[in-house]
Amino acid sequence: MKYDKILKQKIEDNIDENYRNFLSKIVPDVSIVGVRIPTLRKIAKEFSHIEDLLENITLDSYEVVSVACYYIGYTTKRISILKKRLDFILPYIDNWAICDTFVSSLKVLRNKKEEFYPFLREYLKSEEEYTLRFAIVCLLSYYMEEQYIEEIFCRVILLQNKSYYIDMAISWLVSVSFVKFKEKTLSLLESR
Repeated sequence: MKYDKILKQKIEDNIDENYRNFLSKIVPDVSIVGVRIPTLRKIAKEFSHIEDLLENITLDSYEVVSVACYYIGYTTKRISILKKRLDFILPYIDNWAICDTFVSSLKVLRNKKEEFYPFLREYLKSEEEYTLRFAIVCLLSYYMEEQYIEEIFCRVILLQNKSYYIDMAISWLVSVSFVKFKEKTLSLLESR
């Protein structure tokens, strides 16, 4: 692949053994080289001028998938393109850490919530653990507003995929909801 060598060299140049040991404990069963998130974000920005980066790298480690995710966050301005890129990258996300940091990089959603919401509803129907977690964390990060809260609760409560990482995302969402909308959250919890 066209950019593999360059990207892998940048990753290798920034390995932090202590960070790898730490991250391996909290993100088990994942191929981790050990590069800190701010460094991965910086690398993604360095590649942000390359239009075909995603098609020209091998998504074979935590770090490469992270760079690809941050690249998507930095370079995608239109929801139609974001949807295509999400459909491409979501199958490669295999842990909570990449999922959650990826969501935080999707600044385009701040101003295009309504346009993206129908796609988010579709992702909430996914059988894939981290696609589903992605949707829940997106709701938590960008849609915790009065106009969405009841529908969020209805959709999240009805989820059937109850893996540990889905349960943790739901718990996180409910806790934030409780802080922001205490009475409404109590009412919704009591009614279910």
